[in-house]
Amino acid sequence: MDQGMISAIQITIAGMALVFLAILVLWLVMALLVRWTGSRTEEDLPNEVHQAAAAAAAFALAERSGRKDLHEFPLPPTAIVSAWQAVMRGKMLNKRGSVK
Repeated sequence: MDQGMISAIQITIAGMALVFLAILVLWLVMALLVRWTGSRTEEDLPNEVHQAAAAAAAFALAERSGRKDLHEFPLPPTAIVSAWQAVMRGKMLNKRGSVK
């Protein structure tokens, strides 16, 4: 092998090593951040459980009351063809010509 090819291989190996080293450093930094900032105290858990229980109770009471009209919207009157469809179909007919 000539000297240019050996230099190219060495540069490639050095570049790949730097990339993998940077990935490893970022991985370690993220692991440390999760360890330091990701800890949850025992006081946070009951608060979330109480919120979930309150939401479940509110949902059950709403279902029990039987009011179904809260989220049901009446359907709009349907036209045979909307304005947009009429324009697009007219363009197609002008482009292709009338069918005989």
